[in-house]
Amino acid sequence: MGEKLGPLGGLLATVLVLSGCAEIPSGGESGVIDVEERPERVQSEIEPEGPVEGADPNTVVRGFLAAGAGYSDDFAVARSFLTEDFANEWDPQSSVVIMPSGADFDTVTAEVSSDQQSISMTVPVDASLDGQRVYREERGGSEADRDFSLRQVNGEWRISSAPQGLVLTSSSFTTVYDSYPLYFYTPGFDHLVADPRWFVRSPAAATEVMTELLAGPADHLGGSVISALPDGARLEPRSVTVSGGIAQVGLDESAQGLDEETSARVLGQVSATLRGLSSTNAIEVTTPAGSLDAPPGDSAPVGVRIDARPVLIADGTLARLDETRVDPIPDLPELGSDPTDPAVSIDDSTYAYLTDGGQELHRILPGGDGAAVILTDEDGLTGPSFDRYGGIWTASREQDDSGRVSVTLESGDTVDVSVQWLANRSVESLRVSRDGTQLAVLSRNGSGAPRVDVIGINRTSEGIPTGVVPSAPLRVGAGFDRIVDVSWAGSAQLAVLAAENPGDEPQPYLAPVSGPARSLGDVNGGTSITASTDARSIRVSTADGELFSFGADNWQKVVDLVVHDPAYPG
Repeated sequence: MGEKLGPLGGLLATVLVLSGCAEIPSGGESGVIDVEERPERVQSEIEPEGPVEGADPNTVVRGFLAAGAGYSDDFAVARSFLTEDFANEWDPQSSVVIMPSGADFDTVTAEVSSDQQSISMTVPVDASLDGQRVYREERGGSEADRDFSLRQVNGEWRISSAPQGLVLTSSSFTTVYDSYPLYFYTPGFDHLVADPRWFVRSPAAATEVMTELLAGPADHLGGSVISALPDGARLEPRSVTVSGGIAQVGLDESAQGLDEETSARVLGQVSATLRGLSSTNAIEVTTPAGSLDAPPGDSAPVGVRIDARPVLIADGTLARLDETRVDPIPDLPELGSDPTDPAVSIDDSTYAYLTDGGQELHRILPGGDGAAVILTDEDGLTGPSFDRYGGIWTASREQDDSGRVSVTLESGDTVDVSVQWLANRSVESLRVSRDGTQLAVLSRNGSGAPRVDVIGINRTSEGIPTGVVPSAPLRVGAGFDRIVDVSWAGSAQLAVLAAENPGDEPQPYLAPVSGPARSLGDVNGGTSITASTDARSIRVSTADGELFSFGADNWQKVVDLVVHDPAYPG
């Protein structure tokens, strides 16, 4: 990475433990930040064919689209279908259109002008990557128009104009691209929050990951998370080199003169981000003045630790699930009529639930004091969700034109948070991520079409919510026809009960906030779903009170239990 102008001996050494909510403790060799070894990511590069001599314009365009799956030498094969001027202008990674499974370029029809200098085609779209490399799912039946201009160069047709970016089949996309989480801090630098993006599986991935990290969080998170890296910081040199498993990151002069605390935060953020690269097991960060200097010490943990036992409703009261046993929570007051939708605070001290057909929200304070009604709504309320500050989030199921969400603070005061895109929608469920930075909302429009949206939460320095990030929310699970329930499973994915096709019974899925959902198998009759940090923690309950747990890629019924609405803390 060029000449180093300062010693490496003062670098913070941090071991990154790759488990759900693992902290990043100190230790390791001076001069680098160690990261735990992880399985190699499989890299199977596609080698497309270049232009065929004498090919007609239609064949040239289809060959160009197919060649977008080959990233060697900066997509050199795809560029060979272009005129020299346009080849220099074409930016393949400015965006990516991903076709549905089963679709390919041979099945896409094209309109060719009479002079063969223009070709138009409409491609089916399953998802896309935007300019920030965020994966965005599209509703079924979505399409994208692609227009191409061609001219002859030395007797061969070449493309002189085309949309920027790539069009990939679903199989090519999963071969060419992989998801790597960038990490940013919660306000106050208490926790690291994953911000997943998608990058080409190439030797340049480390550079591209760091470039996006320096550019800041994705739009839907902007303002809800922060970066320890100085504003405007750039890579210098402009590439991250990986040699002997050590990623060498050079930052420009804007990163000089940082105090020890800030240096430690920068190192923790960079190391947490680059640990996802299979070729990297240690991080070295320098500036023109030398290595970043920081004292040994614990870095912010990734995610928020929570109790592994869900709370649930059993025999009309609150209980905790301990493996296959239900333990009633002692010293609780009477819960009221038909309690549902229980929730427990992150610190396990406070409970909340609904009664009276979902019209009343109750809270039980530490020590079992009271079962006070803190909110009522004749239209019904969504099940409560705690944030890590002790706030209880809920919303009226029938929204007016304000799109209002209510938060009862730990103090007992209630604040309203405006979520304008919820105006005049019916809200089925809302869940706050356990680090308190994001809100996931399941809602329906007037025609009953469901959608899950994720948006960042803005707060004061005391943690009081003031609103949501003003950008458009990130839609998750857009391909589902029906969605019953949703829960956070860590800070970057959701557990969802949903059906892909009309008439299908909802089944459990794991849906990354930025990525395609995957099926977790079949559980018949599921009505609620909850998770803590990953798929292994997922629990599904049915209307009949059956409870199922997920493990070893299959579902097991928890025998001899009749319970409802399990929920992990949060």
